[in-house]
Amino acid sequence: MKKRLILPFLLYAGQALAFPWYSSGDNVRGAELMAPQERKDYASRLPNMKSMDECRTFMSAHNLELDKRAKERGVTLPPISGDPCAVMKTLGRIK
Repeated sequence: MKKRLILPFLLYAGQALAFPWYSSGDNVRGAELMAPQERKDYASRLPNMKSMDECRTFMSAHNLELDKRAKERGVTLPPISGDPCAVMKTLGRIK
């Protein structure tokens, strides 16, 4: 009985650890340039992507907007690191 309960928990925990930043939207690159509602929208929209193309388009537009805001405000953002689209594909969330 315990084994049946542990496996789903481990799978859920593994996904959460592998892709934690969309859970709140506060830990994404450029979050300080986003309004609280924008961070929530990002956090809810990203995990609902249906395809790699949709995800890549979303992330490209998101990063371009943040780069534009950073330039306007004289802020230097860290380089883009990680690929949430690839992570979601690995987790089986998108095709």
